Amino acid sequence: MRIVLLGPPASGKGTQGRRLASELGVPHVSSGYLIRTSIREGDPEGLRIMVERGLMVPDRIVEKLLASSLEDGFILDGYPRTAAQAGWLDETGDQMGRPLDRVIEVAVDGDALVARMRGRAGAEKRSDDRLDVFLRRLDDYERQAPSIRQHYGERLIPVDGEGSQDEVYERLRSALGLSARTDGKNG
Repeated sequence: MRIVLLGPPASGKGTQGRRLASELGVPHVSSGYLIRTSIREGDPEGLRIMVERGLMVPDRIVEKLLASSLEDGFILDGYPRTAAQAGWLDETGDQMGRPLDRVIEVAVDGDALVARMRGRAGAEKRSDDRLDVFLRRLDDYERQAPSIRQHYGERLIPVDGEGSQDEVYERLRSALGLSARTDGKNG
């Protein structure tokens, strides 16, 4: 499967994406993780300053980082963040004869996002989880989201991202048409 998880920062895309990837046996591809890895490995593109300020990394760089991860099935989170990126992703899939199977937007209230970000910042120590940077990233998402929603149209499946991780996970599974679990486990 080729699945995109959209949503604002701290909406749980990464957590849920890893769970889905494990269940479906496909890689979890996070544009944020690829960017942070590039920074740790010497930052050849000069991304650290952009990330620390909450600025969007130029499309050409993100596309270069993602390209080799999109050949087979995947759960992709953190990309696309603009309608132009969504177009590139569709075009890339079409060229490979492998269009997206599902596009899901994880919806979470702004106050809940801030609370999650504060918890994540303490646990993960990410430079992009400072409140000012987080609010800039959230504002960017809210400005871009309508055009992304328009791009995907009826292909976009909204999923309520509030509640426990297990509750959200079961909503995502349902949106993907996965059968109800009978083993008593939630991922």
